[in-house]
Amino acid sequence: MRRLPSLRGLQAFEAVARAGSLANAAELLGITPSAVSHRLRSLEEELGKQLLQRSASGLSLTEAGRRYRVGVGDAFARLAEATSALVGPDLSRPLTVSLSTSIGVRWLMPRFDRFRTCHPDIEIAILSTNRLADLAAGDAHLALRYGKGAWPNLCADLILECTVTPLCAPSVAERLAGRPPTEALAEATMLECTDDDWGIWLDAAEATGVEPAKRLNFPDCSMAAAAAVHGQGVMIGYSSFADEELAAGTLVQPFALTVPAKSAYYLVYQKEQLDDARVRAFRDWILSESASGAQKA
Repeated sequence: MRRLPSLRGLQAFEAVARAGSLANAAELLGITPSAVSHRLRSLEEELGKQLLQRSASGLSLTEAGRRYRVGVGDAFARLAEATSALVGPDLSRPLTVSLSTSIGVRWLMPRFDRFRTCHPDIEIAILSTNRLADLAAGDAHLALRYGKGAWPNLCADLILECTVTPLCAPSVAERLAGRPPTEALAEATMLECTDDDWGIWLDAAEATGVEPAKRLNFPDCSMAAAAAVHGQGVMIGYSSFADEELAAGTLVQPFALTVPAKSAYYLVYQKEQLDDARVRAFRDWILSESASGAQKA
């Protein structure tokens, strides 16, 4: 007979390993954090192995837990694939798209009503987060990701290639006018976002070593754009992300240099998700939108 531990315990372990905390795992499973903790302890007792290290700073996987997570995660992924192949996609759950706030606010939302008009019968949920969604574990059906287009075991369709250049309010641009970037930025506040492309542009402008007068850090470029509009500094702007501000004149380009961004935006999904007609509809629509945008550019 096969030796199999409690399925509830395995679900709790996989959820905690994926979500990083009891509270987040409880939300995923629809139970209380204390119930998750109880299932984890029961699983550890059943296996005779400590899978998680508990400390004041939270939970972390032990070496045994890291090894076990790989096999458990693969097993749940295969179960999900087998179930989908047998009974078809779960249509009781809304079509879920994971993306960052920046591309959601700046690129998708201005176009999204066109999808809803074409497909009024498709219920859709937008998951706005900077955390990388685990598509194999079912966090979302599809994701819009910024990267090189290569994610293991996932299909990736190119959606948006960007160029980058600094942007700021007209009043700030007046103070920077007539000076090279190294000199001008040394007296400016640089608005920075996590993993943005300031470095790419500074390299191209031969201003790599510049030290701005001040720095402000933001979690995404939407907040940086709001700060830039209000004259708080200079942001690195992405094409297609600040069209409204540029058209209105609330943001301007203080330097002539524009360079390609280091990465691009892709629509990412598991190949088997295309069995779901809703996934195909969203994929076809967003590829059409992307092609239209490229033609306009």
